[in-house]
Amino acid sequence: AEAVLMEVLRHCAGVCDQWKQALDYIEGMLRAQLIAAIGKEVSPADFAQYMRFHNTKLFVDAFAPSPFCYAVRRSDKHSPEGTVSLEEEVVGPGGDSNIAAPIVTLAAQAKKPQPMEFSLSASVRVRFNGERHLHAWLSHQFSGQAGAKLSLVSRARQFSSMLVLVGRIASATVFEPKYAAIVQNKDELTIPLDLSTIPTAQEFKDAIEALSPEQQAFAKAFRSMQLESTLFGVLVIQIKPQLEKVLNLPDNSLTKEIKLTQDLMQLFIQYQIPSDLLSFDPSAAAAAIEDPTDDAASVSDAFEVVGNSAASAAAAPAAAKAPSALEAVRGHTRAMLKMIDEAKKDELDGRRREAQYEVQTERLELYEDRSSSLRSDLEKKKKQGAPPQRRAMGRGGPSMPMPMMMSACAAPGGPPPPCPPPPQQQQQQQ
Repeated sequence: AEAVLMEVLRHCAGVCDQWKQALDYIEGMLRAQLIAAIGKEVSPADFAQYMRFHNTKLFVDAFAPSPFCYAVRRSDKHSPEGTVSLEEEVVGPGGDSNIAAPIVTLAAQAKKPQPMEFSLSASVRVRFNGERHLHAWLSHQFSGQAGAKLSLVSRARQFSSMLVLVGRIASATVFEPKYAAIVQNKDELTIPLDLSTIPTAQEFKDAIEALSPEQQAFAKAFRSMQLESTLFGVLVIQIKPQLEKVLNLPDNSLTKEIKLTQDLMQLFIQYQIPSDLLSFDPSAAAAAIEDPTDDAASVSDAFEVVGNSAASAAAAPAAAKAPSALEAVRGHTRAMLKMIDEAKKDELDGRRREAQYEVQTERLELYEDRSSSLRSDLEKKKKQGAPPQRRAMGRGGPSMPMPMMMSACAAPGGPPPPCPPPPQQQQQQQ
């Protein structure tokens, strides 16, 4: 009976193996026929391309997916400051090419967005408004094949600048930035994005079914935190409008002021100059208009502070009555840059003097060392009883820097008379 049972089981195993091989053969034949019909093996990139083609026929133009690429501009009348895009690069075979291209997302724009805020420090919070877009992206992956690489790319045009903040949306009114960068003057900022998937609701329920009640509660709390922090956010802030607000300038004042904008960016970013030292003070301008009894000297001094040349000092009383905000900021900027240049020159002169002092100190130490060595040699020869010998200072002698003394032997307008010999030579001649 046992032998019969073993033979039956062996036969069942063989039948199952043959059934598996038959199914594999049928699937392989169908796969080969499908590849022959399509002309290529479909990859995730090819499937994503097909879905983009299918969505153009499925959605109307108002709701069709669009590339994630936005031009950063102040208004329709202004040229773009740059672009912000989410680009994907195909990994592996498939697709038209491996050149990075913007992803296609489903987007929704808020008609009346409520203000949001983010914190710069523990005591400073920034409130912002503006356009707000919500995007949804469907990623296509096959088992055993890698998907596409995502990256956030920000590009700025020449003489343009913007601030890019990357973080997550904590709530409907709170944005939590993690990283920030200033993109300006043809910069290109590329930030790779590493995506991770979380289990679905059914997978999570099956996974925690065998856990204890305490572990299930912890897993559910942790999953709720994951779900709340999965919304990725990008905030773009234009710098020129914010500079105009900080410096008390009218709107569009810095649109064509390229040199002034670049100088202000340098002072704020590189030298960390407070904005109060460069901003326009309307109260001071109003006081200058109401009090025209100042003498010409004080008016000309104030006019020079504003930054005009000395040749225009004659027109200072008329111009000081109503100084423009832009000219005031330009004058403060010039004065600050001039002060920084003077500080640089003073620092450079100080470094040069320090270097000269160090060189002179080294020469003096070298001279003292050689003088001490000569004295020690003379003392040794005196102790040995040998007459002292003068070392020749010609070409064959040692080159030692010695202090030079001016002699009054030469008479002006004639040949120099013979100078008296040293005392040692006079004794030898006698």
